[in-house]
Amino acid sequence: MPKFVPMTVAENDIRLVALQNWAAPHIPEAKSWLPASADASFRRYFRVTDQKGESVIAMDAPPPQEDCTPFVKIARLMDRAGVFAPQVLAENLQEGFLLLTDMGKQTYLDVLSDPSNIGQALPLFKDANNALIKWQLASQPDVLPAYDEALLRKELQLFPEWYVGKHLGKTLNAKQQTQWDAVCDALVARALNQNKVFVHRDYMPRNLMVSEP
Repeated sequence: MPKFVPMTVAENDIRLVALQNWAAPHIPEAKSWLPASADASFRRYFRVTDQKGESVIAMDAPPPQEDCTPFVKIARLMDRAGVFAPQVLAENLQEGFLLLTDMGKQTYLDVLSDPSNIGQALPLFKDANNALIKWQLASQPDVLPAYDEALLRKELQLFPEWYVGKHLGKTLNAKQQTQWDAVCDALVARALNQNKVFVHRDYMPRNLMVSEP
């Protein structure tokens, strides 16, 4: 195993070794590989730093659980829209390996969790909203899957299933279920009545990075 791999990584991690071997020609002076972030999926991210202290992100998205093709497609759409998002530097879609530009380590949540930074909230979210508007203005029909009624209802179901059921350990009674169904019907109808634009399905402070630009 390459000597620069951190000891926290299991030596029998076959996919990591394969990822490093694939990435080696692209980052020949790699000095360290460290876990970069967690993800609610099978994907893993590593921050690869070279001798000069510059870094990139290596993604491991094992097939068949993950498909990098939509990620690459949307990254390029965002780049053309002028949105500052990770760019794909190299790809191996068959193996599920990507090299991405490094957006840094500081999320909006990191900054705004400190009460002394509360004054930064307005300019930060102004930047984030401007980026979101750029993304919406770049919308094209039939380029991305439709955010249709089935998907909207599937995601609304996460509330009773995971928050009420799994987290609170409770079950909605008949009256609560009726009220919840009415709320869902209203939300879905309102959403489907809006103009169709590109969206970001997980737009929140944990996923927004403090960066320049």
